Amino acid sequence: MDHHGPHGHHESHRVRQVKDARETRQGRYSAWLKKAKSRDACFKLQSHVMRYFTIDFDARIIFYSHSVLQKKVSPPIPFMDIRGAEELPLPMKHAKGTTAMNFGFVLHTKLRSFELYTSSSADAAEWAFALNVAMLMGKLKCLERLKVLQDGQEHLPTDVEKEEEEEALKQVEEAAARLQEDAKRKELRLLQIQLRAKDEVAAFRKEEEEAAEKKKQEQAAAEQKQVLEKQAEDLQMLQLQLLIQEEELTARKEEEEKAAQKKKEAAVQKKQEEEASAPRKQQAAKDLPAFEPSVLVEALAMLLASEVVESNGNTTAEWKEIQRLEEIQRARSQGCKQPGTKHEATHGRH
Repeated sequence: MDHHGPHGHHESHRVRQVKDARETRQGRYSAWLKKAKSRDACFKLQSHVMRYFTIDFDARIIFYSHSVLQKKVSPPIPFMDIRGAEELPLPMKHAKGTTAMNFGFVLHTKLRSFELYTSSSADAAEWAFALNVAMLMGKLKCLERLKVLQDGQEHLPTDVEKEEEEEALKQVEEAAARLQEDAKRKELRLLQIQLRAKDEVAAFRKEEEEAAEKKKQEQAAAEQKQVLEKQAEDLQMLQLQLLIQEEELTARKEEEEKAAQKKKEAAVQKKQEEEASAPRKQQAAKDLPAFEPSVLVEALAMLLASEVVESNGNTTAEWKEIQRLEEIQRARSQGCKQPGTKHEATHGRH
């Protein structure tokens, strides 16, 4: 059965909520908390629901609703039914400034336990502190009622009872102070973890950037090396081509020089042979007797054959020489036909 929450303290509730009633232990404090439906499904998103929780130190009750208007609220939990509260371990992953409801605490009551989550470790510590204070306040209320029942009537508290109550309140305040110190230490530890995580992330990013820059430089160096190797290969190929061309030019020049030298030597040899054979030919022409043309032709043919063998086939010059000798013979023959020469010729033949 749903119960309606109190409606007579809305304005004072707002003022006290700014002051945070969890610290002053007066008035009420309300906030949205994520409530787990069961312990077995505490880390599943579908097993959590958002509820608007209120702790009322004046009425000494705790309740929650589905909205801020609190038109319908849960059955209130008296402070005397609270068995204690404790924080849950910090989440493994968190980020600075996050608003995720990942920081939890557990509220133990007489009938059941509530697993609740808020947005920061400090707020979870504040809730645990306030709930433990509420538990102590509920115990004091139980003691007061028990004494009233034992006495059977209402009576004013004695000095001893006042001292006991003051001592109990002092213990409550000391416990609250310890809880606050624990919350501060946890918040400081969380901040240190966040700073270390931030430094580690920055160092990791720096290492990644350095590795990327190094890889980029290595890639550029490899590309430059490939370009230089290609240029070296092209230069080596060009040098080889130039060397081949130079060798070809040298060989061609040597061949031309050899051909020119051979031609020059052949010309000199031919000239020497001509100079050597010229006196012999002239002497043979002078010593040649006035034979008949047929005899002369036969002698010249024999001479030509011998000289042709000696001159290595220079037949053109020899035939010219033969023609010259024939002309001389014809001239002599004509001279023998003149008067006074016929007898000499006949005498010469005898």
